[in-house]
Amino acid sequence: MERKQVAFPVSTEEHAKIKALAAKQRRSIKQLFLDMLDKFYPGWDKDEKENGSK
Repeated sequence: MERKQVAFPVSTEEHAKIKALAAKQRRSIKQLFLDMLDKFYPGWDKDEKENGSK
């Protein structure tokens, strides 16, 4: 499977808050965002989960 990067600019303060939130929940920033997608867009990665590639 080919891997891609997702990036967007955030301020230093936003980055610190996101990093702290992820650390508080013992998750990576990536997992924090993927979990939010699961919560707000259920099934967004349905094809990926069915193929076992997540």
